[in-house]
Amino acid sequence: MALYAYKAYTAEGKKTQGTLESTSEQEAKQKIRELHLILCELKESKDRKGFADLSKDNLIVFTSQLSQLISAKIPLYESLLALEEQARSEPYHSLVLSLSERVKAGSSLSKTMQDFPNSFSPLYRALISAGEAVGNLELSLVRLSSLLSYQRKMAKQLMSALTYPLFLAAMMFVSICILIGFVIPSIEALFEGRTLPWFTAIVFATSSIARDYWYFFVGGGIAIPTFLYFELRKPSVKAKLQRFSLKIPVLNRYIIHASLARFARTLATLLDGGLPLPQSLAYASEALHNARLQEIVDTAAAKVIEGKTISHELLRYKEIPSLFSRMIRIGEESGKLSPMLTQVASIYEEETERTLNKLVTLAQPILLIVMGGVIGTVVISILLPLSDFGSAMDM
Repeated sequence: MALYAYKAYTAEGKKTQGTLESTSEQEAKQKIRELHLILCELKESKDRKGFADLSKDNLIVFTSQLSQLISAKIPLYESLLALEEQARSEPYHSLVLSLSERVKAGSSLSKTMQDFPNSFSPLYRALISAGEAVGNLELSLVRLSSLLSYQRKMAKQLMSALTYPLFLAAMMFVSICILIGFVIPSIEALFEGRTLPWFTAIVFATSSIARDYWYFFVGGGIAIPTFLYFELRKPSVKAKLQRFSLKIPVLNRYIIHASLARFARTLATLLDGGLPLPQSLAYASEALHNARLQEIVDTAAAKVIEGKTISHELLRYKEIPSLFSRMIRIGEESGKLSPMLTQVASIYEEETERTLNKLVTLAQPILLIVMGGVIGTVVISILLPLSDFGSAMDM
């Protein structure tokens, strides 16, 4: 199907534009008329970027609303059409329109979603495919909506917890810049021509160097983060950093618990959606976001195909808490693996929250001590020559 870009007016006279897929220009015009739009311009586009991706928040809303419509026994195409009408003023309207048009043409929803990998992850498409296979798309959408909401909640919780430490770090940086750039230079004139204590001389020299060569510091402040950003995007470097993070006390506890909570909840969602255990493990391992932990789960998944149990394989690794493996074993033996995984996820989510609070609580006094130390250093450097001058006056 060809992609067409159009510009048109709504019935209210508002100008709008977008893209849609059609087999011919005449069909594209017909589709635009069906949208109750007055066509101004239509041309074939070879740029697939005309489809705006669904953001995480929009994906949650899309999934939730689609699940509600399907639950109301509205056919899939009619449900997508309702969402398309609602999204006509949104940047991602063309994407939803394409989904509805392809489903109308006879394509499955999961197959259609494959053309939009930036909006629908492999895990998302796998659950939709499983729901279609067993004839229970409604349950898959409900599970996906719950999983996406949970992931968004955890991300917001992390950002909320880091807000105050980041604010303190920013204030510390601003304070240091003010002291070096303005406070110390204004005081230097008071001690001009006098012999300064070595401590004061070092502080004043540091301030002088920072002011004289500020462009090097600014350039470095831009170049170093930029270099690290692109360097850390390399899979090999990213994997090494993730492995190293598991060796840092306290932080490794948070990473392991947070990763296992995501893994357990995702695996439970996939199993409830009808996917077999080996395939579910393959998709759920992507939720770990740690190279070492993914390697462990992938190795265990290979053993599961050979007939071993997942709990037996996970017990072999020191990175996996024994409680996690033992609770999974109970679920396997009782035939209630999915409910047990959900329970395990809840336990580790609570543990993650406690560990995160501990890390934040630990970071706050450290930042305050560092900031106090910098300010104290400047104050002492000023008081030392003043005390020497006072002693000389007494003599």
